[in-house]
Amino acid sequence: MLWYQNILPALLPFAILSNILISSGVFYHISGILYPFIHLLIPCSRNACFPLLSGFLFGFPMGSRICAQMLEENQLSREEAVILFAICNNISPMFIASYIVHDTLRQDGLLLPTLGILYLPPLILCRILYAFQCNNLRQKETAPRLKLNFSIIDAGIMNGFEILCKLGGYIMLFSILLEQITFYVPQKLLQLPLCISLEVTNGIRQISEEALSPQLGYALILSLTSFGGLCGFAQTYSMVASQKLSMKYYLLVRISLAFCAFLLGYMIYPAG
Repeated sequence: MLWYQNILPALLPFAILSNILISSGVFYHISGILYPFIHLLIPCSRNACFPLLSGFLFGFPMGSRICAQMLEENQLSREEAVILFAICNNISPMFIASYIVHDTLRQDGLLLPTLGILYLPPLILCRILYAFQCNNLRQKETAPRLKLNFSIIDAGIMNGFEILCKLGGYIMLFSILLEQITFYVPQKLLQLPLCISLEVTNGIRQISEEALSPQLGYALILSLTSFGGLCGFAQTYSMVASQKLSMKYYLLVRISLAFCAFLLGYMIYPAG
């Protein structure tokens, strides 16, 4: 039901659209419009503007999927794909605004601080990684041939459904695992960290139901959202496995961002 009611309607249109934009070459022209603005913040290539923007707007795990697809189609260098696939894999603003801030926290005034905590650290880290890799960075600047036909649209639709079916399978498996932990681990002290680390939506709900201080609960929710949960880790692996992008690197980046989100959330909550 979580997949059917929330994930499918939210992600399927973006999955189909991103596939069509990349395969048709339309993304290159969109990147050309964004490049002058994004390049001021991050010294990326023109092609990299598309995964940067879509990774923050389309929602997890489309950022990693778009990086892997552009790498496969030789529209993004491996060096840039390695930097971007972990940085651009973020929960969408719609999910943050509706499920986290409005439904769970019930404090709409926390929307802007929450977006800042979840989105600014990845952007800052992205710029730092580009600065460290500037001497070794190869950037793809070639313009793909513009083509759009029903074969590309059909392939984009089928690919979008394949992505969503994979995500649904992982959500189902981790939901079953969550129920098993709840049943077989009665000790609350062990049960809570195991359960909240598995899957974002159920983890956020469980944190909100615990008798925690509002400040600690907020920090834990932001930390879990930034990390993406173990289910999110598995989903990301399924998106990038064909391109052999390093999941150790991905895990290190997401844990660092989760720790940063926890500290910032804990410090900023009283001001909210």
